[in-house]
Amino acid sequence: MVKIGLVGTSWWAESMYLPALADHPLGRITTICGRNRERADEVARDWGIDEVVTDADELIDRVDAVIVASSNASHHPITMAAIERGRHVLCEKPLGLDATEADELAAAVDRAGLVSMTPFTYRFMPMARQLRHHLDEGFIGRPYHLDARYYTGYARDGDYQWRFDRAEAGSGVLGDIGSHWIDLALYLLGPIEAIGAVLATTVERDAKPDGSTYDVGDDTALLTVRFASGATGHLTVTAVCWTGTPFGQTHHVEIHGSGGTLQADCDWDTIQAVRGVRAGEPGPAQPLGRPDAIWAGLRTGSVHDTYRDVFRTTEAMTRGWATAVAEGRPVDPDLAHGALVQRIVDTALASAADGGRMLPVAAARSKGV
Repeated sequence: MVKIGLVGTSWWAESMYLPALADHPLGRITTICGRNRERADEVARDWGIDEVVTDADELIDRVDAVIVASSNASHHPITMAAIERGRHVLCEKPLGLDATEADELAAAVDRAGLVSMTPFTYRFMPMARQLRHHLDEGFIGRPYHLDARYYTGYARDGDYQWRFDRAEAGSGVLGDIGSHWIDLALYLLGPIEAIGAVLATTVERDAKPDGSTYDVGDDTALLTVRFASGATGHLTVTAVCWTGTPFGQTHHVEIHGSGGTLQADCDWDTIQAVRGVRAGEPGPAQPLGRPDAIWAGLRTGSVHDTYRDVFRTTEAMTRGWATAVAEGRPVDPDLAHGALVQRIVDTALASAADGGRMLPVAAARSKGV
């Protein structure tokens, strides 16, 4: 049984990692680390965790593998410490506050020969997997263009949030949800060779709780990408939208190609639909059903039930990483992929500072990647 340590006691730890590994046959969370001992003790009691510590170094000494789900600024030092002591790692994005830090982690884990993962959740959801399935079967022929839009509203009120504090988060919405959409674009259409970006801070944000000012990150990112295949894409991520939906978030993807079009929509309530229309056929696009190889065994009445089933009952993401650690084999997406996504984010930041000009995606900045 692989002993796994979890660094972080946020709502995300309780929504994703603790339930995902609660009944895993090959690995379990045996130690949890949190800065607030009272909060960490509470989480440990609720989930039957054996050991509680407040120092990540102490946690690393007690386990075989580490999940780093703490604040963004802590990802690089904690993950590097775990790698240097021979621990397998799953580290939340961003791996560091910039691509240099991310590349350092990817190089270190490669040298150490450890099993690693950077978890990008949306690629594991059945809607994304079904899009990939239809692309692989040639439904649209040669892909020409991707349009992906992520609308949510958590930045509308102007309160201070660490997600928009660049010293804490690395960037604004570009790194927070934009990294997910960059990963989705890579998952669906392959390598990105260039990117252009326009970033906006639409809502004026409050000062920090202590009254101090800070470098405020973007709440809207408009990205243009060029894929190595020659296809192009537009990625829109914004946290200032009023969607009017129960969860306050919607996703929309369209992929056009020589043979037709694929469309997908998710409202994080009851809609998670994939449609298609082949070239020469009359529209609109029609539902493409739900392939058993992707959807079998998953509840579909509520998107959140589908989400829970994917990450708590299948080998998606966290559970797949724990199995790979136990079996000593690689898993995807690993830290090298996480570093690639961070390089694309950094290139987008550079593009935005240069008026949105298309820039080539930077190469790895650390020897060995």
